[in-house]
Amino acid sequence: MITDRDELKQIGFKEMPHFTVMNSLIFDLGRDRQLSIGCLGTPNEMMAICQVEKEPVKKITDIIVLSNYDYDGYLDTQKIKDIINVIVHR
Repeated sequence: MITDRDELKQIGFKEMPHFTVMNSLIFDLGRDRQLSIGCLGTPNEMMAICQVEKEPVKKITDIIVLSNYDYDGYLDTQKIKDIINVIVHR
């Protein structure tokens, strides 16, 4: 289980530029896609891949949940790294 936001920042996640209820961190996957992790270390924890519209505002147009605590348990660093490697490095 990850509870330290700095651990994800070392992988390349960044703070959202504005407040979100889930206190989300995002990871840029390229091609207008990003991973979003919210409610880190809580029973509401979830990770999703999002398609982000560039113009006029960075608005999420599509979202697929990849991990949800209720079904998958807590995330760990290796699981997150594996997901990034599969998506980015194919």
